[in-house]
Amino acid sequence: MNKQTPASPAENEFLAQVRIPVQAVIIGLALVGGVIGMAGGTPQYISATLPVALLILAMAGAAWLLAGWRRDAGAWAVLAGLVVTVLLLRFHLQLGGASVLLAVPATLGLLLLGHRLGTGIAAICSLLVGWLWTTGQLPFLEMALALALVWSLALVYWVIFRSVAQLVEWSLTHYAGAQTALDEARASRGQLHQTLDDLAHANRQLGLMNRRLAAAQMAAEEAHKTKAAFVANVSHEFRTPLNMIIGLSDLLIEAPHVYGSQLPSELLEDLEIVRRNTQHLLAMVNDVLDLSQIEANRLALHRERVGLAEVVERAAEVVRPLLIKKGVELRLDLPPDLPPVYCDGNRVRQVLVNLLSNAARHTEQGWVSVQVSADEQAVTIRVQDTGPGISSEDAAHIFEPFHRGTFGARRNENGSGLGLSISKQFIEMHDGQMWLESQVGQGSAFFFSLPVNALSLPVDGAERWLLEDWRWHERTEPAQLPPQNYRPRVVICDANPDLYDAFRRFNDQTEYVRADTLEEVSGVLAEFPVQTLILNDASPRMLLESISDAHQRWPELPVIGCSLPPRLGHALAAGASGQLLKPITRAELAGVVRQIGPGTVLVVDDDEDTRRLFARMLVAIDEKLRVITAPNGEEGLALMRSEQPELVLLDVMLPDMDGWQVLAAKAQDDGLRPIPVFLLSAQDPGDEPLSSQIIVAAAGERTPFYKLLRCAEVIPLILNQADV
Repeated sequence: MNKQTPASPAENEFLAQVRIPVQAVIIGLALVGGVIGMAGGTPQYISATLPVALLILAMAGAAWLLAGWRRDAGAWAVLAGLVVTVLLLRFHLQLGGASVLLAVPATLGLLLLGHRLGTGIAAICSLLVGWLWTTGQLPFLEMALALALVWSLALVYWVIFRSVAQLVEWSLTHYAGAQTALDEARASRGQLHQTLDDLAHANRQLGLMNRRLAAAQMAAEEAHKTKAAFVANVSHEFRTPLNMIIGLSDLLIEAPHVYGSQLPSELLEDLEIVRRNTQHLLAMVNDVLDLSQIEANRLALHRERVGLAEVVERAAEVVRPLLIKKGVELRLDLPPDLPPVYCDGNRVRQVLVNLLSNAARHTEQGWVSVQVSADEQAVTIRVQDTGPGISSEDAAHIFEPFHRGTFGARRNENGSGLGLSISKQFIEMHDGQMWLESQVGQGSAFFFSLPVNALSLPVDGAERWLLEDWRWHERTEPAQLPPQNYRPRVVICDANPDLYDAFRRFNDQTEYVRADTLEEVSGVLAEFPVQTLILNDASPRMLLESISDAHQRWPELPVIGCSLPPRLGHALAAGASGQLLKPITRAELAGVVRQIGPGTVLVVDDDEDTRRLFARMLVAIDEKLRVITAPNGEEGLALMRSEQPELVLLDVMLPDMDGWQVLAAKAQDDGLRPIPVFLLSAQDPGDEPLSSQIIVAAAGERTPFYKLLRCAEVIPLILNQADV
């Protein structure tokens, strides 16, 4: 077979342009069938045309379906339908000269399939006309006219196609040459104006960067709002059921007489286990919520000198009941001379509880031990068990998130596999290490070490002493430096402890001393020197007066002023007497009830179980109390007006109107305004990040200009940073 010459790009482009849609030709064929079917006449004529019309419509429908599957199939089908239509018109309907219309499918073949296949269609139509003439079905004149029309249209198409294709190819060739010349001209011009273009490009980049920074700041602010909303939802979803569990557990343990009978001692012991573990779960929830409010990309550690013996014993108390039930011995090896460790005791206890819980779940007989050893630099804790052990394959991935093991009991665990990964991160944040030693059938031993003293990082790096020709020499021995115990001291003057607690929590490199008034600040300064005084006042006007007073008393002491409202400022400003955070313990509720004495207490909460829980807790606190309840804000306001209760416990989340709207309506009623209201909320006011309206700094009387210049450089950078 002879290989066909591949078409040029210009020819392919031209073919794509001149080809008509197959669907248009199919619609034309269907219209022909419709015209034939609707043509009037005698009944004999209609009986002859109607089958032809139906056949043409059927061929058009088949071609349409084939075109939907594949274009070429539809094209061949519609061309065949056109040929059949012409033959039906000529021989079935006896339309003289209709064979001339075979030029139509021949021409459409060129337009639908290209000049090669289209020429083949024209040849087929020519052979068909010749065969009809030779069989005597067509006169010579009609045959000649049909052939002349078919090939004349094919010739016209071929001439137009070739000339246009050559013209397109010539145009593309010269366009490419012109484009190359234009590119060379532009390159030459760019070389002449390189400096100017570089400056313009830099200016555009700066403008683009500013817009991107603005967009990033908006995205960060939106993410911050989303995070705050997420924290509020999580707080409510977790604390509300925990409030029920802890409240009912406390009530059953501390006041079983409310239910009219004494509970068995075994049940009370089990309830104590439920309460203790639920409180531990609550502590974990509070930790998660607290982490979400940290503005930096690291976990805030509340470090202080901690005795590890107490931490180990508290962690052991959590899992001891489980081990006792399984008949597994718990061994504690705590040396009496353990040094205090500078760490976050809650985080270390969380790590120990996780390790001990894992050991208790996997150990069916034998013992679980906690052994603590110490030297001058670090304290090492080993949690060992006599369980099934861990295979080497699992040990290689044991600290990875979501890894739960594939051997023995570990394969069927239902946990998330995050405990060991999070525990390892906690230890590493203390500059410690965690590792595992285990053999299958011989138990497991988890180790972690904590440095006794925190590492002291330099304020400025050593690179300020480096020169261009300076060469690095690796130390062969570690430096033996004494621990750095010096920390700068700052006094925080604030009647509310929120600011002091926040500073101590998020910065353990500075020693903070709290004072309620400036007179107490004087006592602190007389006792030991301080580097800075931080003043806080919710009123900006009073803050400026306090800063002026402090500056007059201690002219050389730097003073920083801020205006942070108290955590409960929103609730107090709305008219509430206080706020109780779910889960609410019996002791907290008793402290509120003591303020009013005997009387009527109104509980407004949309959850029926919560209303029942508070009613029983209140009666257990004082049997003389009269407790009434309301499921929504409207009924709560109505009961306030009719019953005039001595105390109202109001949930913030209500279906019709929330707690804040109830407080607003109460404040507008002179008869209800004196009634004390305590808000019940699963959202901790402490979850909201502290924010100040203003920041004021007062320096010494003779502050050098270079310090002012440095402040003007640094302070705007800090204030303009996005809150992410």
